Amino acid sequence: MQAEPLNIYVGQGQMPFADGVADRAGLFGDLMRELCARTEQQCVFRSVPWRRVLSEASDDEHGIVLNLGRTAEREGDFAWLLDVLPTPYVLASVDHPYNSLAEALKAGPVAVMGGTPRANDINAIRTSGQRVVEVTDPQQAAQLLHSGRVVAWFEIDLRALYLWRELGYEAPLLFGKPLSQTRSHIAASLRFDGAQALRQRMSDAFAQMRSDGSWQRILASYLGLEKSQTLLSDGW
Repeated sequence: MQAEPLNIYVGQGQMPFADGVADRAGLFGDLMRELCARTEQQCVFRSVPWRRVLSEASDDEHGIVLNLGRTAEREGDFAWLLDVLPTPYVLASVDHPYNSLAEALKAGPVAVMGGTPRANDINAIRTSGQRVVEVTDPQQAAQLLHSGRVVAWFEIDLRALYLWRELGYEAPLLFGKPLSQTRSHIAASLRFDGAQALRQRMSDAFAQMRSDGSWQRILASYLGLEKSQTLLSDGW
């Protein structure tokens, strides 16, 4: 067991994955609390604005990051402890599924979280007369889509599903094919001593959670029973 407590850095406003200030801790927050208990590891959860999470965790020799997409740019910057969920970016819509940004923009306005790489991607291909609506909160994008003011919403599929469910919208969301194939992990600072041993303990505990149904209960509490069953049947 790690002698010193783990410092778990939780980015604010990252639901359904994690939120250091919400009543519910999110998929990763609930998962990490259970992993800490099962591995008999003392954990201190630190709520930090997302823009500071990576830098603060990287500088902390006991730092752990929740809900971190494993990308080529980040590969060598962290010790990757646990592969938790696929988090593909998709175009969510209600009338017609869109399989490309160009197709959606041709049909009408598209909502996206402002200041993100995906906002840069869609603005880079937007042509004259096409509209991108940048929002400051993903809930705004869900509301725009529900009201018909945009034709599509460029977002992680699980976040779109979660917010749609939280807002009580009954119209089914449609998704085109994934526009990216990111997988979201729990990761540690490269300064963390003992990452390999912790990786094995966490992997064993996560396997137990999948076997005893506790992981599905966490998934279902945020995403609903049907989506939780789909994720698990796909090997997650």
